Amino acid sequence: MKPKPGRTADDAISRSAVPLLDDEDGIGAAHAEDRRFVWALARGLEILRAFGPEHTALSVGRLSTMTGMAKPTVSRLTHTLAALGYLRVVDKRGHYAPTPAVLTLGYPVLSALKVQDAAAAPMQEMAEATGCLVGMAARDRLSMVFAQCAPPPWLATLRLGTGSRVPMATSALGRAFLAGLGEVERDFLFGRLALRHGVEWEALGPRVADGIAQVSARGFCIVDGEWQRDVRTAACPLVTAHGVMALMAGAPGYTITNETLENEVGPRLVALAAKLSPLIGS
Repeated sequence: MKPKPGRTADDAISRSAVPLLDDEDGIGAAHAEDRRFVWALARGLEILRAFGPEHTALSVGRLSTMTGMAKPTVSRLTHTLAALGYLRVVDKRGHYAPTPAVLTLGYPVLSALKVQDAAAAPMQEMAEATGCLVGMAARDRLSMVFAQCAPPPWLATLRLGTGSRVPMATSALGRAFLAGLGEVERDFLFGRLALRHGVEWEALGPRVADGIAQVSARGFCIVDGEWQRDVRTAACPLVTAHGVMALMAGAPGYTITNETLENEVGPRLVALAAKLSPLIGS
């Protein structure tokens, strides 16, 4: 947006603009001069995005640190969200936590995808047969967010659940997702990933490309210890009526070998994706 006559470029930047959580692909910067972008709404949604499996209750001070917003702003937003029923105060120290009302924001998506109906039972069956945590995820900015997780009952060391997030570039999930995209969208995300990782991309980019090549060659890719130390994971694309997602199966390195992932888990994952593909979002 060009500044109006008599105004500088800095004047055109919204004074309401704030850093956005997990904003590796520059959403905030892209809208800093967008007069139609409602920053008050964005700030409220960023408060809700701050919560997750690892952050179930947060104070105003912690939310301020995570979001980069001033404490008075966070205080007003949490008060508003609590008044609307999306947050509640959970202790005397003033920590906030999401209420079940937040589920109404995500339920239409999961309902449309029919994840629970189509995927829960076969994913759990595979988890118990392989000893791996089996997960389904979709892209959120430059991360992958789990829409469904199925852990074997005895696996307690790999803690992931619906809403958990893993980075796109260093995870098998992210590389499998990229492999399932068309060339134009993949090139766009490669550009964003290069900006996000800076000088690290020189070494990381070829590993991402290798994961995509693995998917092309055998239907899945393997990542050993990159996303999380001592965790081995296989993943494959999951193409649905609503777009590309990804399926993964992973476990701590001391419980599974790359050979098992290569010869047993990976092929079984590809077969599961083929089974789920026509059902998800149909």
